[in-house]
Amino acid sequence: MHLTSFALFNNMEKFILRFILLFRSIWESLGVNYAQFKIILETKVTLDNRKPITFKKRNTGKSSSSTSIIQFIMYMIIGLMFMVILILIPDRYLALALMLLCFTSMLSITLVSDFSPILLDTRDQYIIMPKPVSDRTVALSRITFIAIKLFNQIIALCLPLVVYVLFNWDITGIFLLILQLLLSTLIALVFVNGFYMISIKYLSIQKFKDIIAYIQIGLSLIIFLAYYLGPNLIQTIVESQLTIEQLKFLWIFPSTWVASFQSLLQGDHSLQSIIFSILGLVVPFFGIYACTKLFSRGFNAKIAALASSDTPLSETGHSISNTGKQRPFYKKLGASICSSPLEEAGFSIVWLISSKTREFKQQLYPSLAYLPIYFIFLFLRTGEGLPFAETLDKLRDSGLYIIMFYLSLLTILTVFQLITQSNKYKAAWIYYAAPIDRPGQFMTGVLKACLVKYVLPFNILFFCICVPLFGISSINDLLLSSAVGGIESILIMLFLVKNYPFSKASQSSSKALVNLLILGLLGLLGYLHKVIFQYELLVWGLAAIGWLLFFIMLKYLQKDDWKSLTFDDN
Repeated sequence: MHLTSFALFNNMEKFILRFILLFRSIWESLGVNYAQFKIILETKVTLDNRKPITFKKRNTGKSSSSTSIIQFIMYMIIGLMFMVILILIPDRYLALALMLLCFTSMLSITLVSDFSPILLDTRDQYIIMPKPVSDRTVALSRITFIAIKLFNQIIALCLPLVVYVLFNWDITGIFLLILQLLLSTLIALVFVNGFYMISIKYLSIQKFKDIIAYIQIGLSLIIFLAYYLGPNLIQTIVESQLTIEQLKFLWIFPSTWVASFQSLLQGDHSLQSIIFSILGLVVPFFGIYACTKLFSRGFNAKIAALASSDTPLSETGHSISNTGKQRPFYKKLGASICSSPLEEAGFSIVWLISSKTREFKQQLYPSLAYLPIYFIFLFLRTGEGLPFAETLDKLRDSGLYIIMFYLSLLTILTVFQLITQSNKYKAAWIYYAAPIDRPGQFMTGVLKACLVKYVLPFNILFFCICVPLFGISSINDLLLSSAVGGIESILIMLFLVKNYPFSKASQSSSKALVNLLILGLLGLLGYLHKVIFQYELLVWGLAAIGWLLFFIMLKYLQKDDWKSLTFDDN
C-alpha cells in the first residue's frame, strides 16, 4: 500500500511536468532556453523520485511513503479549517478574501521552511553551472521545480474547499474558485522566491544568510500569533457581520484582489472591485516577469558563493588588548562575574559562538520571542471586557503575573538542550587537547554565560514592567522565581548536560519524558508560589533560602569532576 501511494505522488509530479512542458512558447518568451529547461526539470524530478522509499528510515520504522501520506492528511485537516471560514462567514467576498489569505500564508510558510533549500541548492554548481546555462534558465527551473513539489500539498489544502463549493455554489463559481486558488499559489511562489532573488542579488552572502535565518524565526512567531488571533478574528467578524469595506486593512493583501473575481461574478461592478480584479490578474504575471527578467541576473554566481562557509571575522588594523577600554563588552562582563581564567574561557566561548551560530539562533530565538506574546495574551485574556485599571488590579490581586516569571524559566531548558549541539561539532577536539584540569570551573562559566545572556534580560524586563504596574511587592516574587531558575539550571547542568558546549552533532534525540517532568515541576512550583504570594515575609524568606542554596550548589558545580565529559567521536 505504501509503495502504491508513493508511486501515485510521483506519477502526479510527472504528469504536472508533462503539462508544464506543453507551454513551450511561454517559457521561450520569458527568455528561457527550452531544451535546457526541459532537461533540468526532468533530471530533478527523476532524481527526486529515486530517493529510497523503505530503507531510508528503517531505524525509525517510518518510510518516505508513510511520511507523504501523513503530510497529505495533515494538510487536508488544515484545508478543512479553511473550509470552515467559507461556512461561517456569509459574505462570499469577505470569506474568500480571508480564506485565500490563509491559503497564501500557509503556502508561503511552507515555501520558506521546506522549499528554500531547493531554490538555494548549491549542488548544481558542480554540474549545471560549469555548462553554458543562463541565469534565467537556472532560476526559473528551480522555481518551477518547487511548484511541482508543492503540488501535493496544494491538492490536500484545496480538496475540502472544492468538495464543499461543488455542492453549494454554481458551476461558474467553482471554476472561478479553482482559478483563484491557482493565482494565489502563483502569488506565494512569486513573492517568496522573488524576495529571495532580490535579496541574493543586492545583499552580500553573509547578510543574505542572516536574513534567511531571521525570516524563519519571524514566520514561527507569525504562526504562533495566528494560532491565537485567527479564531478570535473570525468570531468577531461573524458576530459583528463585518464587510470587506469595514476591514480596510485587508485591501493591501493580494488575496483580497483575487477574491474580487467572485464579487464581479455576483454583480458588483464598482470601481473598487474592477481595480482589485485587475491587480489580481496583473500582479502574479508581473512577478514572474520581474523574477525572470530583472532579478535573475547573476543568480548562478551568487548560488556558487552560497556554497562557501561563513567567512571569519576580518582582522582589524588595530590590536585589541586584554585590558583597557578596547576590551569587548562580554570580556569585561566575564572578568567581573567569573572567578578564574578557565571559568572566563567557558563564559567567552558560549557568548561568542551562540552569537555567531545561525542554527542555534533559529532554534532558540522563537522560544524567547514567545514570552512577550504570552504576557500580552495573558493581559488580554484576564482583562477581557474590563477597563485597563481593573485589569491591572485583577492581575495584581490574583498573582497571575507570577505565571510569566515561571514561563521564562522554560528558556533555561531550551538553552541547555541546544548549547551542546552544533553542525561543526568536529572542532570540539580543542577541548580534549587543551589542559582543562578543572572542567567544573569551565562548565560554571558556561552556566553563567547562559544565565546572563538568556535569563537575566527577561528578569530585567519583568522588573521594569511589574514594579510600575504591580508595585514594589512584586520584587520578592521575581527574586524567588529567579532563585528557582538558578537551582533548576544547575540541576539541568549536572544531570542532563553530558557534553562540552557545541561539541555534539545536531540530532533530534527525544527527551520528552524528562521535559515533561521539568515542566510539571516548574508548574507545581509556580502554582505554590501563586498560593503564598500574599504572604510577603514568607516569600522574602524563601527567596533568601533559594539564593543561598543556589550559591552553595554553584560551588559544588565548580568542584565536580564532570566524568561525563569524556571524549566521544560522535
